[in-house]
Amino acid sequence: MTIAYPSSKTYRYIFAGGGMSALSLVYFLSQSKRAHEPMLIIDPSNKTVNDKIWCYWSDKPEVFDSLAQKSWKNLWFHGPTGKSIAVDIAPFQYHKIRSIDWYTYIKKELSQFPNIEFLQAEVSEIKIEEETTQVKTSLGDFHATDKVFDSYSAFPCEIDNPLHLKQHFLGWEIECHFPIFKAEAVHLFDFRVAQGKESEFMYILPTSSTKALFEYTFFSAQVRDASFYRDKIKSYLQAFYGLGEEDYLIKEEEKGIIPMCLDPRDSQMVSEKILRIGTSGAYVKASTGYSFLRTQRINQALVKELEKEHSQAYVLPQNAFKTWLDNVFIQVLLEQSIAGSEVFESLFQKNTGSKMLRFLDEKTSFWEDLSLMTTVPSLPFIRAVYHLINRSK
Repeated sequence: MTIAYPSSKTYRYIFAGGGMSALSLVYFLSQSKRAHEPMLIIDPSNKTVNDKIWCYWSDKPEVFDSLAQKSWKNLWFHGPTGKSIAVDIAPFQYHKIRSIDWYTYIKKELSQFPNIEFLQAEVSEIKIEEETTQVKTSLGDFHATDKVFDSYSAFPCEIDNPLHLKQHFLGWEIECHFPIFKAEAVHLFDFRVAQGKESEFMYILPTSSTKALFEYTFFSAQVRDASFYRDKIKSYLQAFYGLGEEDYLIKEEEKGIIPMCLDPRDSQMVSEKILRIGTSGAYVKASTGYSFLRTQRINQALVKELEKEHSQAYVLPQNAFKTWLDNVFIQVLLEQSIAGSEVFESLFQKNTGSKMLRFLDEKTSFWEDLSLMTTVPSLPFIRAVYHLINRSK
């Protein structure tokens, strides 16, 4: 991948935005019949820092498993009343990848292709012309003869909108001065921190006896100031591990806001020449915020479509019933007629870990979905369904 000013103004494919979704799509293209087509990736960042942590689970080998910093076969769930559940997720494993490790690997792989170029610039506009699609940037205008893959456009989820659910979080990767962590399991949800009806929890990824990621997370509409999350992490470390600020070093901090509202657009295809990908294209599963493995699977399917001589723009397939379940779950969390912690506690108490992960990955059957829905408190979900039906009239 050439990191310099582009050698041309015209490419077959242009990627407006060069994050995980775009780079993984280019990676799969580089292994396809389209490997030697001219491609340009435009992004303001050169991807040289660890700006994100990506996690996923799978019951079979996946493309980027070798890049995982750590993998686990067990999870912990901690309920709001203090009850803890050890969750065996076999045959699944839960994987953690540092973005810098992934970026470094992808850039090395793509550097073997002189036809794949990178421009460090801001995208300002994407405009369809008669013969090409123009991508305007802070360093000039470029043209795609086939398609622009757009991960630059904002997803229609408003930060201040009380009807738009978000996963918002701040995390610290810390190194303790002495061994204290048990690294054999992930703490997926710790609701012992929950104070109200918002879905509020700590997420913990211990990678050794002295190192762990602590991420204070909400599934809610209201985003807080960064100092709020930091204070919560400090209090948690003191309360549950007896750690004062002098006992550890903060090695890295990450924060983010992930849309959990469903995209009102019917498809990712803006036109035959522009296709939204990544968060812009609703690659994130609305009810969980997970996107890494989902992105790889969608992009692999997209590449198969692009390999065809007369390919159509790929549209993200939607299972109508699964989408409806996501809608209902999101409505329950928004209405807060029941604490989110109680919903998750019911699910983890009454279902196996493997069934839960298959459900979250949309791999369960219709009948398994119905069975699982009988394990949640019924009244809040019936109320949510009623409100959704009334809203659609």
